[in-house]
Amino acid sequence: MAGREMVFMHPQFGDLPESLKATIFEPTLLEEAGLMIKTLRGRGDTYFFKLREDGCVLRHYWRGGAIRHLSKDGYVWLGLSNSRSYREWKILEELESLKLPAPRRVALRIQRHGLLYRSDIVTKEIKDSLSLSDTLKVQELDDATWRLIGQTVRRFHDKQVFHQDLNASNILLTKHYCFLIDFDRGRIQSGDWWKERTLERLKRSLNKFKTNEPNFHFDEKGWAALQDGYQAST
Repeated sequence: MAGREMVFMHPQFGDLPESLKATIFEPTLLEEAGLMIKTLRGRGDTYFFKLREDGCVLRHYWRGGAIRHLSKDGYVWLGLSNSRSYREWKILEELESLKLPAPRRVALRIQRHGLLYRSDIVTKEIKDSLSLSDTLKVQELDDATWRLIGQTVRRFHDKQVFHQDLNASNILLTKHYCFLIDFDRGRIQSGDWWKERTLERLKRSLNKFKTNEPNFHFDEKGWAALQDGYQAST
């Protein structure tokens, strides 16, 4: 079966030239075009680049767990609606329509090769932000910021938005705002039973960072303020 490529663009960027639509998914081409700003190294590198007046983020979908030893980035194709990347694209579309503080979509590419597919997603950069985990490595937060985090999580929960992996690295803080990121495997979830479990997952994440980082600024006082923000009427 020949390879097949599908590209989805946010309407705001639908008028990009075809050559640029290809460039934004390729780090080498971004470098050659002088658009690359920086690269964050990790298990999967993340690329920051300039597109028109927007800062953007390019992320490739990598496999996790033991399966990555068989295929580092190939997923079995079971149809578009069942593809991991397209599901994230659609939940981000929903979050945008709900005006929730989450990354805004720019573009998605799905490349099919036989029975497998690979994907890349581009979102807008959340400017001047730092993750909650990195922030707490260098400074304490006041109660107002902890309450803001709780209020933000509550906003998502009130709209029945389930975050599969809410941890201290998936919360971004700016000077005045709080955002949730990484909605890979996120979804709209009915009921309320899962909401407390999501908060418990976040607390375990914070406690794990505290165990591993000698100067990590997290304690029960901060958690109580976060819960106060979550419980406050919205």
